[in-house]
Amino acid sequence: MDDAHAPLRVRKEHYLETIYSLGDGVTLSRLARALSVKPSSALKVVRELEAEGLVTYGGRKGLRLTEAGRRRVEELNQRHKTLEEFFLLIGVAPEEAFREAEKLEHVISPEVVLRIEKLNEALKKMRGVLAGDEGV
Repeated sequence: MDDAHAPLRVRKEHYLETIYSLGDGVTLSRLARALSVKPSSALKVVRELEAEGLVTYGGRKGLRLTEAGRRRVEELNQRHKTLEEFFLLIGVAPEEAFREAEKLEHVISPEVVLRIEKLNEALKKMRGVLAGDEGV
């Protein structure tokens, strides 16, 4: 992973997640408000996302995620879910687990996420055995 580009990638991923949560057709001004940025700043990032094939921007028709953009958000959501579950399994408070997963979902590699998913399954089985419920 190229750490020099991490802040820019994270910012773009936040834009994608926000577009996803606000829904297709969201206006540029609504997106800018949601992200607490100026519309001109939002437009710059949107144009970059558009050039990368992750969104389409049709002016008054608003913003739409492309299939590639939607897949990226779904990957981020899965990473977040896996990380948050791991933190909860090791006893981290729910609010902190959410915050930490939110930070790490943008920088962790897919290979490490797969290993954490396997670890989560093992931890859940161990928890079941320790609790006397070996069927878990």
